[in-house]
Amino acid sequence: MVARGNGRQIVFEDDGDRTLFMALLRRELTRQGGELLAWCLMDNHVHLLLSVPFDCLSDTVREVCGAYAESFNRRHGRVGSLFQGRFGSEPVESETHLLDVVRYIHRNPVKAGMTEGCSYPWSSYDAILDSFYGGEPGPVAHLFDSDEEYVRFHRYVDVSPHMGLECRGGRFSEEDAREVAEGVLDVAPHEVGALPRAKRDDRIARMRAVGLSVRQIERLTGVGRGIISRVKYAK
Repeated sequence: MVARGNGRQIVFEDDGDRTLFMALLRRELTRQGGELLAWCLMDNHVHLLLSVPFDCLSDTVREVCGAYAESFNRRHGRVGSLFQGRFGSEPVESETHLLDVVRYIHRNPVKAGMTEGCSYPWSSYDAILDSFYGGEPGPVAHLFDSDEEYVRFHRYVDVSPHMGLECRGGRFSEEDAREVAEGVLDVAPHEVGALPRAKRDDRIARMRAVGLSVRQIERLTGVGRGIISRVKYAK
């Protein structure tokens, strides 16, 4: 699931905020009998892969985000809503799906240009990697034969990065469209139009294949609708 700052505002000012959020999350998961499989805290949003009864998910997230927002506002002298009223969520229905979600979560700092690799102090990537060298590997580590396979898997970027984002009526919201595009592209969306034709069309095909509309791609890339509509892609 994804919880974003209201108006995409920053929700973590410092490591003290991040530490508090994780403590509240782990406390609530313990109370609910749930498990945290993968996570990543970005400046203005949070990605979580949780193992909880689906009908408990909303209550779990609401409890954590509500308690955190109260502490954040008190600590930083602010008022008002910190998180958006709605959060994106999607059930994970297969092992392949789970692996896609784990990789997407761990690659968020890379996609944002914050790190060159997936190692990042405020995600579960390093903790899962370290579990190969000692301790009890968790559910995610058990899906890999070795630490090398785990690292190699995260270097490969699949064209299915939209896990946990809201897709309404078969299409992504305008709010999520940019994040989806950035996940499948190896260049910034606005740079697609300047690529050689074959490379440009390949990037357009990637975006269409994951569900972005012609209008959304036009808005993000500046490429005309006629060109976008003619690009063939795997449905």
